[in-house]
Amino acid sequence: MSLKMSRRGFLKASAVASASTLLLGSASAAAFAEDEGAANTSADDVQKIPSACRQCYGRCALFGHVKDGRLVKIEGNPDLFSEGTLCSRAFAIPQEIYNPLRVRYPQKRVGEKGSGQWKRITWEEAYEEAAEQFTRIGEEHGWHTIAHQYGTGRDMLQFQAINKLWLELGSTATFGVGNLCWVGSYFTSQRLYGDETQYTGWDGNNTDCILIWCRQERSRGYYDWLTVKRAQERGAKVICVDPRFTCTASKADLWLPIRPGSDMALVLAFINEIIHSDKCAEDFARFYTNAPFFIDEENTGYQLRQSMLEEGGSDELYPAWDEVHDQLIYWSGDWQNKQELGGPKAFQWLDAEGNIVADAKPALSGSREINGKTYRTSWDILVEHVTPWTIERAAEFCELPEDKIREAIQIYIDASPAACFCRGQKVEFSINTSGISQAFTIMMALAGNFDTKGGQNIGREPATGYDSFMFDVVPNQQGRMGKRRLETAKNIKKLSVCQNTGYQQILVADDATGELQETTQNSGGQVIYGQQGGFGAATTKAMAQGDPFQIYGYWQQTSEPILSIEGGHEIVEGFKNLDFFVNVDIYMTPSGELADIILPAAHPNEVDRVEWAHSGHGYPTSHTYLIRQPFHAPLGEAKDDMDICFEFAKYMDVDMFWKDKYEFFDYMVKGPETLPAELSCASFEDFRERISVTGVQMSDVRGAPKYETGFMRKTSDFRPGFNTMFRGNKMGSVYRFPGTTLPDGTQIPAHPQSDNGKMEMWSEDLLLYGNGPLPLYIEPPITPLARPDLLDEYPYTLITGGRSHAFFHTEYRNSPWMREVHMFPTVDINPATAAEHGIDQDDWVWIETYVDRIRQRANLTEAIKPGMIHVEHDWWFPEREATDDLHGAFDSNCNVLFENNGPYDPAVGTDNYGGLCKIYKAEEGAPDNICMNEEDLRIFLPLSAETIASDGQDDGVSQVTVREGVQS
Repeated sequence: MSLKMSRRGFLKASAVASASTLLLGSASAAAFAEDEGAANTSADDVQKIPSACRQCYGRCALFGHVKDGRLVKIEGNPDLFSEGTLCSRAFAIPQEIYNPLRVRYPQKRVGEKGSGQWKRITWEEAYEEAAEQFTRIGEEHGWHTIAHQYGTGRDMLQFQAINKLWLELGSTATFGVGNLCWVGSYFTSQRLYGDETQYTGWDGNNTDCILIWCRQERSRGYYDWLTVKRAQERGAKVICVDPRFTCTASKADLWLPIRPGSDMALVLAFINEIIHSDKCAEDFARFYTNAPFFIDEENTGYQLRQSMLEEGGSDELYPAWDEVHDQLIYWSGDWQNKQELGGPKAFQWLDAEGNIVADAKPALSGSREINGKTYRTSWDILVEHVTPWTIERAAEFCELPEDKIREAIQIYIDASPAACFCRGQKVEFSINTSGISQAFTIMMALAGNFDTKGGQNIGREPATGYDSFMFDVVPNQQGRMGKRRLETAKNIKKLSVCQNTGYQQILVADDATGELQETTQNSGGQVIYGQQGGFGAATTKAMAQGDPFQIYGYWQQTSEPILSIEGGHEIVEGFKNLDFFVNVDIYMTPSGELADIILPAAHPNEVDRVEWAHSGHGYPTSHTYLIRQPFHAPLGEAKDDMDICFEFAKYMDVDMFWKDKYEFFDYMVKGPETLPAELSCASFEDFRERISVTGVQMSDVRGAPKYETGFMRKTSDFRPGFNTMFRGNKMGSVYRFPGTTLPDGTQIPAHPQSDNGKMEMWSEDLLLYGNGPLPLYIEPPITPLARPDLLDEYPYTLITGGRSHAFFHTEYRNSPWMREVHMFPTVDINPATAAEHGIDQDDWVWIETYVDRIRQRANLTEAIKPGMIHVEHDWWFPEREATDDLHGAFDSNCNVLFENNGPYDPAVGTDNYGGLCKIYKAEEGAPDNICMNEEDLRIFLPLSAETIASDGQDDGVSQVTVREGVQS
């Protein structure tokens, strides 16, 4: 049987037909079986289509069995990286596609916002009204008063199309959902060395140690856990850092139950021990980082340049001291904006006369007097900074035994350079996410684990080397940025929703004493990927309060900020203030109920896409491109998210650069001319025939790490070193401008842009964005140490966001299988704590902070400490009506428990998602009108082909509900 798909015409030829059998197992057969269609299907009349799952970030390889145009079965593909493994979310794909709550036709609201009253309109009517309204808003109020938003939902390529469309139109505001998960890591990694390793760079197949930091390895892609298990069978040690005793912790060789929010203290202790060990990668620091560069500590805080030492000196020459010739030498950078790209002397050590010093050995340590001033190396400053962060101090901050910390660090050091590290997203939920990402980078680098066998693979390094960001980078490199976007970028300081974030008070630990001291930090400067985006709290305030300006228009695509962003009640207020709101989604959601127009999105398995795993998946997954192709055409008139962007761009006269998504796909899978033929596809159709392409590690191909061979350089100059094209202002607009005045009156001088090809451990970019050049310990704002005044009433530490196999953020609450597996929102509480409050297993309880309260069902477990409470995130109840509290958006959603008034991470705007709480029994029991048992879940059963064909949704999407125990 052929496993190949037909060409693009397949989409036009496909039809929806026949019913399917969707069985969870014998126990659920009676509840969920509709007919015997799939069971009676023979192999001869079923098409077996290779594709990829997009129910989470795992991108597991799978086959869809399609009979008469309808998906009847999902199975894993054993021949690719996921090894045939799938989780329940993948098996539930048919339930997603044929769900009764799916939007299949464009809808226009005909009642009040939140009334649930809609009527069907045509795509042309929807596009024309949207174009008219957005144009009116843009011309009357300014295009920056239109916000746009994209969620975790469908895929990275979709994000790029949405961003391209709205950045060209001049939008500056988003909810920046990425800063809730991995933007801190990605943003920081790009600016430190130009790629990313913290989620996707671990080589578990060859490692001697896996350090897993607050990540539940079995929550997204079970194949990762197979890698961990095989590593342990080989003798590799697994260290788990997590406040909860998770599945990962239960299988680890060493578990460190860290105090929530104290991670930086432990990372600094790791760095301190590494620096003072004989395994410290000093040669890497000497030749591939800015450790030998002198720092202008007293004035600018920047790396010293020749231009700071002498009149007419270059911004591109960085002073250091040559140990071999006992002289001042200069590292020659390569500014991309200069003619001839810096010339032949770029990326060389030069003497004072400009001659190349081929055998130079820059000194890591030592201060030097130059022109009457004394300068230290960034290495010396780093060593001084981390040395007080001893194991003893970390134990105190983290509430961990000293011997366990010492054991963990020693295991990691002994295994290096074959020690790898991966982290979870919860570490990002912090006002210090970019700072801790910097600390993790320094830890990996000084342990010598960069691009080593069994260590860290630098970046995702997909098979072609081209990733989704090229969608926007390529036109920008060719000067194809629209006039409105350019004008917006030039005036971003007064057009950004972040402009009034101002200064914030934070608690920073003094290096010398470890005492927490209140410090003023500049929090203005939030950036998402260097673009003119915003972040949740800033956009919320602009919508709801008109601060710093009123937002009038909003385009939202596959996102649910009411549930996923803090301050959900205020977000609702903001949505009600909008003049016009378009929502693109698969289902009716709480946010969608407040829109003016809803556009139906295709399911991920109804579209063509180039897929690769990210957010945690190591080699070879991180190096594999995989096709995701449709099982059939989108239901009704639903459309691919990317196609929607391309089509609406024509109505708005936006140049998307690419003719359509396939033109970009062709570019992406072909890759650069330097790519080996076996890794390059002639076109997307060639890729369709191949199904997947797995790249290779440069250390295997070239016999050297990627940074030595020049394969880190996105500029295609193939010089040794790191990609630093994202630094400064090169990739968009930074919000920190020369002339900004610090609280002490110091004015920030102009920042010389430069591409020096070095990893920056001392970071000028993070200094500019407000973090400081080296990672600081910052205490979260609502902890026993930060807010002892709250402890009498709110004695328990509240943590959020643990992942469940049943859901992916806000998704799948309308899947009968997923809800049967995990029926209710669940709070984890230690039995001892529960006993104090008379709480029994499965009781409904109130979790209350000084901001608000929610209801979840109690799970008594020893996996959490007595003084800690863990609540699940992003809960809502699709079985409730729009008029029933927006489908129950506030009953159990933990994000309403937190304020959205900062402090924030100064670089990416991440807010605080933890705090202090109390817990008590909910005498009222469960929220009203929710599914309580398997029988109730029948309302979500997939629709038959006949029902779908007969329902044109002329009066909106038929709402299925459970009200007072009666199904309707």
